[in-house]
Amino acid sequence: MIADGVTRFLRQYPPFAQMEQEALEFFVAHLDLGYYPAGTAILDPARAGPGLLYIIQRGTVQVMTFAATQSGDAQPVSLGAGECFSVGALLEQRQVLAPYTAVTDTFCYEFPATRFAELLNRSPVFREFATAYLTAMLRESRRLIKMNFTSATGEQQAMGRTLRSLVTRPAVTCAPQTPVEEVLRTMQSLKVGSILVIDEAGRPAGIFTRHDVLDRVALAQCGLSRPISTVMTPDPLTLPAEATAYEAALLIAHRGIRHIPVCDGGRLIGVVTERDLFALQRVSVRAINHNIADADSIGQLQFAASDIRRLARSMFGQGVAAEQLTLIISTLNDALVRRILEIEAGKFPVAGINWCWLAFGSEGRYEQTISTDQDNGLIFDAGTADPGPLRERLLPFAQAVNRDLDACGFPLCKGNIMAGNPQWCMSLDEWREQFESWIADTDPQALLNAAIFFDFRPLHGDDAPAAELRRHLAGLAQGNSRFQRQLAQYALESWPPLGRISDFVTDDGEFKGTIDLKKSGARLFIDGARVLALATGVPHTNTAQRLRQAGSRLNMPPEEIASISDGFFFLQALRLRVQMAANGTLAAANRINPADLNEVDRRILKESLRQARKLQSRIALDYQL
Repeated sequence: MIADGVTRFLRQYPPFAQMEQEALEFFVAHLDLGYYPAGTAILDPARAGPGLLYIIQRGTVQVMTFAATQSGDAQPVSLGAGECFSVGALLEQRQVLAPYTAVTDTFCYEFPATRFAELLNRSPVFREFATAYLTAMLRESRRLIKMNFTSATGEQQAMGRTLRSLVTRPAVTCAPQTPVEEVLRTMQSLKVGSILVIDEAGRPAGIFTRHDVLDRVALAQCGLSRPISTVMTPDPLTLPAEATAYEAALLIAHRGIRHIPVCDGGRLIGVVTERDLFALQRVSVRAINHNIADADSIGQLQFAASDIRRLARSMFGQGVAAEQLTLIISTLNDALVRRILEIEAGKFPVAGINWCWLAFGSEGRYEQTISTDQDNGLIFDAGTADPGPLRERLLPFAQAVNRDLDACGFPLCKGNIMAGNPQWCMSLDEWREQFESWIADTDPQALLNAAIFFDFRPLHGDDAPAAELRRHLAGLAQGNSRFQRQLAQYALESWPPLGRISDFVTDDGEFKGTIDLKKSGARLFIDGARVLALATGVPHTNTAQRLRQAGSRLNMPPEEIASISDGFFFLQALRLRVQMAANGTLAAANRINPADLNEVDRRILKESLRQARKLQSRIALDYQL
């Protein structure tokens, strides 16, 4: 009966909830129950390696992390019921790196270190938990989402499947010298929309589709006896067999193609089409792209914008990871903005001006969720001329675009960071001077502006002025240690809302009992990654790419980079979930009550916020803050 009670308790918490039955029985059979009065030091770095694995049954244990003690951050991390500690020390057969202290009367289940290796051998689930804690927890969270989340369209396609599993028949192929007539007859008889041209080694050399028939054969009056190599699209975009449907969907969104050759070791094994990827979806990436490209009115683009949000809901319900989903949303929103710019550019006298539309904020970082306002600007090349007259021509155009974006579901920026504001519609020289003044200034608002505008990227128009501004900015900032230190201080202004006794520190007032996942969560990763990127000269604006590229240059362990990135993307996924429940309204679009989360997501949220603290502690150490 005691063993059954312990088992029921453990089954409430990961990894024991997923552990194999026989392994869990072995684990429970070797547990003891320990009692630690408030104030007891359970583990201390000064002692030898731990002789036990601890699972908190009741009470609270605090740990002062090594990074926190070195950086002067006096805020400990609290552990509660169901959480384990000493796992890392047991794995590496070393002392713990920080003290663990009972802050209330605490009971812990204790598993002997002498049996730890046997437990790892008996249970692959526990082994993965021990070696890749956050990754394993995130996988479990996505599994629960797929089980419990009902998407807006009710579609349940597994977007995590490999392309190999989607290839249901061999590709229709031909040799480069095959006559066009023979190729057309083959396509007609087999009722296929494309044919792959392969070389002698079986590698894709080109692709020919039904859409090519009109342009390259009929209208071009191509002789049917000519070899297909003269009218095919050479060097088609391909993906490896182990790539996922997510990656294929992203390629379709970015390049606007319908057919993706799938290769194994360079050799063609089949073709995955848009229809294969989205057979169970009423709205596809390709269809949305097509509708955006064909739209000739803002009304039509409003429908496309709603389709983007509907597709995001569907893909989230299928368990699509936040990194891929926010990138797909951003890519489709980019296409929408470009089409608005094309429509409005025809209505205003902007021809002859070398202008470029700049994206800031989440759009500039390719991290848009479904509830986001607009942050944008304009840069133009005035040469040696007075920029004033050119700005006067561009402002009515920019203001019309801002209104159109608002109509399509991207509210006007409350801070007025928009291209229709003369302050953010400037020549290349003016933008240079603006950034120089921000970097030279010590005023907090100047620092805030620098942080916001650092994440810009060119979205549409002439990229040359934006590229030149990026080069100029990199040179200014990378060699300015004072500015880097100020930006690091800005990144440390807010700390993760982790409690001393309770798991989380929640807000009071209008949003009592909640956490702002953007301000108190995602922003901590974004600001930290920006500091690392600036220090190492990484030009990318995307947070994950900044972490990966800068982390590599700073010799951060790959596991540490992966854990910090995973923490960031869990917060992004949680924001998406909240926004979908709030139907896209901005008022509560980023707020969560931790008490409403299941046990798995509460644990991951806590661990994700710890990863933010780890990133901040590294920055504090680097800049001696």
